Amino acid sequence: MTASGAASYAWYPSTGLDNPNGSTTMATPTVTTNYRVIGSDDKGCFKDTAYVLVKVFDIPTVEAGADRTINVGQTIDLIPQVSPDVISARWSPTGSIFRDIFPGITVKPTTTTTYTVVVKNSGGCTASDQLTVNVLCDGANMFIPNTFSPNNDGMNDVFYPRGSGIFTIKRIKIFNRWGEIVFEKGIVNANDASQGWDGTFRGKKLNPDVYVYMVEVLCDNNTPLVFKGNVALIK
Repeated sequence: MTASGAASYAWYPSTGLDNPNGSTTMATPTVTTNYRVIGSDDKGCFKDTAYVLVKVFDIPTVEAGADRTINVGQTIDLIPQVSPDVISARWSPTGSIFRDIFPGITVKPTTTTTYTVVVKNSGGCTASDQLTVNVLCDGANMFIPNTFSPNNDGMNDVFYPRGSGIFTIKRIKIFNRWGEIVFEKGIVNANDASQGWDGTFRGKKLNPDVYVYMVEVLCDNNTPLVFKGNVALIK
């Protein structure tokens, strides 16, 4: 704080001032304080008074919350607990942010990610915290039906993998009960019935039976998965 126009000065209150009798003094108050300075001439003929308000802001608080776990392809809301004085919340990294919901965000990460949130109040004071969203790719991402009926009724006519967060179906193989491959296809998208098995082999419809499938999957986060099981072809 600086005053001018006088020969001597007296600052009040003096607590927290490094030079309470100087024209310039450094103040380090712990609470909002209205400082008063009285300036006098060198002969003591006059005095004048001025005031300087120094507003002190508390440090804001933020708790990002506990670490979370999701399956790849899912979105999740990250809502921190913040003090009432917080006016902004900045999250990083930003690449997987789906939407802003102040002071939180909705994210859709494809890999395990640690998010940092920095909050600020109107005094420019900041605080930060972080949490990690663990991203899994497992059986919960995938649905493979155990029956299908290729009778052209428009309902469940094709056997094909379904799922979320699945980048590529690397390979589908269907075996009959004697181990012969009756269907095989590689590098296809999930949820695409046009890439599935219609119940035929070499152009002929197969009889109702139980067949064995093997599906190799590559998730959005490059996690490889292999699914094996049985599917019943019914009329």
